[in-house]
Amino acid sequence: MGRSSTARERILAAACELMLSRGYGSIGVAEICARADVKKGSFYHFFE
Repeated sequence: MGRSSTARERILAAACELMLSRGYGSIGVAEICARADVKKGSFYHFFE
């Protein structure tokens, strides 16, 4: 399994960490992607 096989899990983990630390309304897709080290396209691939 490569790096892309864990992309969805990394996105979810990053989103949870950011939401717990700062709240839902103060984070965005770009910040989640940066924390998860994925491109925005991957985010939208997994979460339409």
